[in-house]
Amino acid sequence: MNKRQITSIILNCIIFVLVFFATFCMLAGIELMNDNPEILAFTSSNLEAFKYFTVDSNVLAGLAALIFIVFQVLVARGKITAIPKAIYALKLAGTAGVTLTMLVTVCFLIPQFGEHWYILFMNNNLFFHLIIPLLCIISFCFFEPMGTYKLSASLFGLIPMILYGIAYTINIAAHLNGPAPLKDYDWYNFLDGKISNAIISVPVMILVTWLISLGLWAMNKHTSKKKMAIE
Repeated sequence: MNKRQITSIILNCIIFVLVFFATFCMLAGIELMNDNPEILAFTSSNLEAFKYFTVDSNVLAGLAALIFIVFQVLVARGKITAIPKAIYALKLAGTAGVTLTMLVTVCFLIPQFGEHWYILFMNNNLFFHLIIPLLCIISFCFFEPMGTYKLSASLFGLIPMILYGIAYTINIAAHLNGPAPLKDYDWYNFLDGKISNAIISVPVMILVTWLISLGLWAMNKHTSKKKMAIE
Protein backbone atom coordinates (compact mmCIF):
# COMPACT_ATOMS: atom_id res chain seq x y z
CA MET A 1 0.00 0.00 0.00
CA ASN A 2 1.57 3.28 -1.15
CA LYS A 3 1.39 6.74 0.44
CA ARG A 4 -1.48 7.83 -1.80
CA GLN A 5 -3.62 4.86 -0.75
CA ILE A 6 -2.77 5.32 2.92
CA THR A 7 -3.65 9.02 2.71
CA SER A 8 -6.95 8.12 1.04
CA ILE A 9 -7.82 5.69 3.83
CA ILE A 10 -6.96 8.27 6.50
CA LEU A 11 -9.05 10.95 4.81
CA ASN A 12 -12.01 8.60 4.36
CA CYS A 13 -11.79 7.55 8.00
CA ILE A 14 -11.87 11.20 9.05
CA ILE A 15 -14.82 11.86 6.72
CA PHE A 16 -16.83 8.95 8.11
CA VAL A 17 -16.05 9.82 11.73
CA LEU A 18 -16.99 13.48 11.22
CA VAL A 19 -20.24 12.59 9.46
CA PHE A 20 -21.12 10.15 12.23
CA PHE A 21 -20.17 12.67 14.93
CA ALA A 22 -22.06 15.60 13.35
CA THR A 23 -25.11 13.44 12.68
CA PHE A 24 -25.10 12.11 16.25
CA CYS A 25 -24.85 15.65 17.64
CA MET A 26 -27.70 16.69 15.34
CA LEU A 27 -29.98 13.87 16.46
CA ALA A 28 -29.05 14.29 20.13
CA GLY A 29 -29.49 18.06 20.03
CA ILE A 30 -25.91 18.66 21.13
CA GLU A 31 -24.72 22.19 20.29
CA LEU A 32 -20.95 22.20 19.98
CA MET A 33 -20.24 25.88 19.56
CA ASN A 34 -23.19 28.08 20.50
CA ASP A 35 -26.67 27.65 21.96
CA ASN A 36 -27.88 31.14 21.05
CA PRO A 37 -31.57 30.85 19.98
CA GLU A 38 -30.84 32.86 16.83
CA ILE A 39 -28.20 30.35 15.80
CA LEU A 40 -30.18 27.29 16.89
CA ALA A 41 -32.98 28.36 14.55
CA PHE A 42 -30.68 27.58 11.63
CA THR A 43 -29.06 24.46 13.05
CA SER A 44 -30.46 21.12 11.94
CA SER A 45 -31.72 18.90 14.75
CA ASN A 46 -33.71 15.65 15.23
CA LEU A 47 -34.98 13.37 12.48
CA GLU A 48 -36.75 16.19 10.68
CA ALA A 49 -33.32 17.43 9.60
CA PHE A 50 -33.14 14.58 7.08
CA LYS A 51 -35.50 16.56 4.87
CA TYR A 52 -32.54 18.78 4.00
CA PHE A 53 -30.21 17.90 1.14
CA THR A 54 -27.35 19.12 3.31
CA VAL A 55 -27.83 16.30 5.80
CA ASP A 56 -28.68 13.65 3.20
CA SER A 57 -25.67 14.45 1.03
CA ASN A 58 -23.30 14.33 4.00
CA VAL A 59 -24.68 11.00 5.18
CA LEU A 60 -24.25 9.62 1.66
CA ALA A 61 -20.68 10.92 1.56
CA GLY A 62 -19.96 9.28 4.92
CA LEU A 63 -21.35 5.93 3.80
CA ALA A 64 -19.44 6.17 0.51
CA ALA A 65 -16.24 6.85 2.45
CA LEU A 66 -16.80 3.82 4.69
CA ILE A 67 -17.56 1.53 1.75
CA PHE A 68 -14.51 2.83 -0.11
CA ILE A 69 -12.31 2.03 2.89
CA VAL A 70 -13.63 -1.54 2.96
CA PHE A 71 -12.74 -2.09 -0.68
CA GLN A 72 -9.34 -0.44 -0.26
CA VAL A 73 -8.55 -2.91 2.51
CA LEU A 74 -9.78 -5.81 0.36
CA VAL A 75 -7.43 -4.73 -2.42
CA ALA A 76 -4.52 -4.33 0.01
CA ARG A 77 -5.10 -7.84 1.36
CA GLY A 78 -5.30 -9.34 -2.10
CA LYS A 79 -8.95 -10.36 -1.79
CA ILE A 80 -9.81 -8.44 -4.97
CA THR A 81 -7.61 -7.02 -7.72
CA ALA A 82 -9.20 -3.58 -8.00
CA ILE A 83 -11.93 -1.39 -6.56
CA PRO A 84 -15.13 -1.92 -8.62
CA LYS A 85 -16.32 0.89 -10.87
CA ALA A 86 -19.61 1.05 -8.97
CA ILE A 87 -17.74 2.02 -5.80
CA TYR A 88 -15.97 4.86 -7.58
CA ALA A 89 -19.35 5.94 -8.96
CA LEU A 90 -20.75 5.97 -5.41
CA LYS A 91 -17.77 8.02 -4.22
CA LEU A 92 -18.28 10.51 -7.05
CA ALA A 93 -22.00 10.80 -6.24
CA GLY A 94 -21.26 11.43 -2.56
CA THR A 95 -18.56 13.98 -3.32
CA ALA A 96 -20.71 15.81 -5.88
CA GLY A 97 -23.55 15.99 -3.35
CA VAL A 98 -21.53 17.63 -0.58
CA THR A 99 -19.75 19.89 -3.06
CA LEU A 100 -23.16 21.13 -4.20
CA THR A 101 -24.11 21.66 -0.55
CA MET A 102 -21.00 23.76 0.06
CA LEU A 103 -21.41 25.85 -3.10
CA VAL A 104 -25.12 26.50 -2.46
CA THR A 105 -24.20 27.64 1.04
CA VAL A 106 -21.46 29.96 -0.19
CA CYS A 107 -23.12 31.31 -3.35
CA PHE A 108 -26.83 31.24 -2.45
CA LEU A 109 -27.31 31.23 1.32
CA ILE A 110 -24.52 33.54 2.48
CA PRO A 111 -25.84 36.49 0.42
CA GLN A 112 -29.29 35.91 1.94
CA PHE A 113 -27.93 35.92 5.50
CA GLY A 114 -25.86 39.08 5.00
CA GLU A 115 -23.91 40.05 8.12
CA HIS A 116 -25.19 36.95 9.91
CA TRP A 117 -23.52 34.60 7.39
CA TYR A 118 -21.45 32.99 10.16
CA ILE A 119 -24.60 31.23 11.42
CA LEU A 120 -24.28 28.88 8.44
CA PHE A 121 -21.01 27.56 9.86
CA MET A 122 -21.97 27.10 13.50
CA ASN A 123 -22.43 23.79 15.35
CA ASN A 124 -22.91 20.75 13.05
CA ASN A 125 -23.26 23.07 10.05
CA LEU A 126 -19.53 23.75 10.24
CA PHE A 127 -18.97 20.09 9.37
CA PHE A 128 -21.87 19.69 6.93
CA HIS A 129 -21.34 22.95 5.03
CA LEU A 130 -17.56 23.19 4.93
CA ILE A 131 -15.18 20.69 6.53
CA ILE A 132 -16.66 17.44 5.21
CA PRO A 133 -17.19 18.77 1.65
CA LEU A 134 -13.58 20.01 1.48
CA LEU A 135 -12.22 16.69 2.77
CA CYS A 136 -14.33 14.78 0.23
CA ILE A 137 -13.06 16.94 -2.64
CA ILE A 138 -9.43 16.54 -1.59
CA SER A 139 -9.80 12.80 -1.08
CA PHE A 140 -11.60 12.06 -4.35
CA CYS A 141 -9.72 14.43 -6.64
CA PHE A 142 -6.16 13.89 -5.45
CA PHE A 143 -5.89 10.48 -3.79
CA GLU A 144 -8.44 8.18 -5.46
CA PRO A 145 -7.67 8.01 -9.21
CA MET A 146 -10.52 6.31 -11.06
CA GLY A 147 -8.41 5.44 -14.08
CA THR A 148 -9.79 5.44 -17.61
CA TYR A 149 -13.39 6.35 -16.89
CA LYS A 150 -15.28 7.99 -19.76
CA LEU A 151 -17.04 11.34 -19.63
CA SER A 152 -20.34 9.55 -19.07
CA ALA A 153 -19.08 8.58 -15.60
CA SER A 154 -19.70 12.17 -14.52
CA LEU A 155 -23.44 11.48 -14.80
CA PHE A 156 -23.30 9.38 -11.63
CA GLY A 157 -22.85 12.60 -9.68
CA LEU A 158 -26.37 13.62 -10.71
CA ILE A 159 -28.13 10.77 -8.94
CA PRO A 160 -28.45 12.35 -5.43
CA MET A 161 -29.71 15.68 -6.79
CA ILE A 162 -32.18 14.11 -9.22
CA LEU A 163 -33.68 11.86 -6.53
CA TYR A 164 -33.85 14.71 -4.03
CA GLY A 165 -35.25 17.14 -6.61
CA ILE A 166 -38.03 14.73 -7.52
CA ALA A 167 -38.94 14.08 -3.87
CA TYR A 168 -38.72 17.81 -3.04
CA THR A 169 -41.06 18.80 -5.88
CA ILE A 170 -43.53 15.99 -5.20
CA ASN A 171 -43.69 16.97 -1.51
CA ILE A 172 -44.52 20.55 -2.46
CA ALA A 173 -47.11 19.50 -5.04
CA ALA A 174 -48.78 17.21 -2.49
CA HIS A 175 -49.35 20.15 -0.13
CA LEU A 176 -50.50 22.79 -2.60
CA ASN A 177 -54.02 22.80 -1.20
CA GLY A 178 -53.02 22.28 2.42
CA PRO A 179 -53.55 24.74 5.28
CA ALA A 180 -49.85 25.53 5.65
CA PRO A 181 -48.19 28.08 3.34
CA LEU A 182 -46.09 26.76 0.47
CA LYS A 183 -42.90 28.10 2.02
CA ASP A 184 -43.26 25.51 4.81
CA TYR A 185 -42.52 22.82 2.21
CA ASP A 186 -40.25 24.82 -0.08
CA TRP A 187 -37.73 25.28 2.74
CA TYR A 188 -34.96 26.29 0.33
CA ASN A 189 -37.24 28.85 -1.34
CA PHE A 190 -36.16 27.56 -4.75
CA LEU A 191 -39.70 27.77 -6.14
CA ASP A 192 -40.40 31.24 -4.72
CA GLY A 193 -43.99 30.35 -3.85
CA LYS A 194 -44.92 28.94 -7.26
CA ILE A 195 -44.89 25.23 -8.14
CA SER A 196 -44.54 26.20 -11.82
CA ASN A 197 -41.06 27.52 -11.06
CA ALA A 198 -39.95 23.89 -10.69
CA ILE A 199 -39.85 23.75 -14.49
CA ILE A 200 -36.90 26.14 -14.30
CA SER A 201 -35.33 25.55 -10.89
CA VAL A 202 -35.07 21.75 -11.03
CA PRO A 203 -33.32 21.61 -14.45
CA VAL A 204 -31.01 24.44 -13.35
CA MET A 205 -30.02 22.57 -10.19
CA ILE A 206 -29.45 19.39 -12.19
CA LEU A 207 -27.26 21.30 -14.66
CA VAL A 208 -25.26 22.90 -11.86
CA THR A 209 -24.83 19.51 -10.20
CA TRP A 210 -23.62 17.97 -13.46
CA LEU A 211 -21.08 20.76 -13.93
CA ILE A 212 -19.82 20.09 -10.41
CA SER A 213 -19.63 16.36 -11.10
CA LEU A 214 -17.89 17.05 -14.41
CA GLY A 215 -15.31 19.19 -12.65
CA LEU A 216 -14.67 16.50 -10.04
CA TRP A 217 -14.38 13.86 -12.77
CA ALA A 218 -11.92 16.03 -14.74
CA MET A 219 -9.73 16.68 -11.69
CA ASN A 220 -9.75 12.99 -10.81
CA LYS A 221 -8.84 12.06 -14.38
CA HIS A 222 -5.93 14.50 -14.30
CA THR A 223 -4.70 12.83 -11.12
CA SER A 224 -5.09 9.41 -12.76
CA LYS A 225 -2.94 10.46 -15.72
CA LYS A 226 -0.21 11.76 -13.42
CA LYS A 227 -0.31 8.50 -11.46
CA MET A 228 0.02 6.39 -14.61
CA ALA A 229 2.86 8.59 -15.87
CA ILE A 230 4.78 8.09 -12.63
CA GLU A 231 4.21 4.33 -12.63
